[in-house]
Amino acid sequence: MKLRELALISSGINERRNPQGTIYYIGASDFVAPSLLNKLIKPSIMPSEKLEKHFLTKQDVIVLGKGHNGFVGHTIVDDSKPMVASSSFMVLRDFHVKVLPKYIAWYINLESTQQELRSYSRGTALPSINRTILGDLEIKIPPLKIQKQIIEIDELKKQESKLTTQLDQLKTIQLELLLKNKIKNYEQ
Repeated sequence: MKLRELALISSGINERRNPQGTIYYIGASDFVAPSLLNKLIKPSIMPSEKLEKHFLTKQDVIVLGKGHNGFVGHTIVDDSKPMVASSSFMVLRDFHVKVLPKYIAWYINLESTQQELRSYSRGTALPSINRTILGDLEIKIPPLKIQKQIIEIDELKKQESKLTTQLDQLKTIQLELLLKNKIKNYEQ
């Protein structure tokens, strides 16, 4: 099915930042990993009635529409803070009952899907896609049980990658300490 048949697609908004703001304005650089917002971001736009309909809710998927690093999809997993997506993103919400938002984000983030989106992108200086291009994306929809399994496997793979990185960092520290100790012993 085409993505536009599976979810409502809207654009993020363009707002002026304000240090006294109380609303979080999510930009591309605010993610440290897919679906993982930087914990240090601060609210940066002022509240207004027009913003309320743009507040991100749990299970919304935001897709980066511009950039050289691909058109990454992020699932909103925490809506405890009032957040809106910047105009760099497209927002997917109101998903069809036979599809899980995290599955859609996973599917969008597949390298084969990213290649397809890049082939349809416009612009050479800054590749971009629009709602039409994203909406025309053909998504294969397995049964919900299979979607859940795919999401679980993907989460385990991400967890493994994180642990592997941490282990590598610890090994580097351990080696550094060992070698420094060897130098210290040599100097004596």
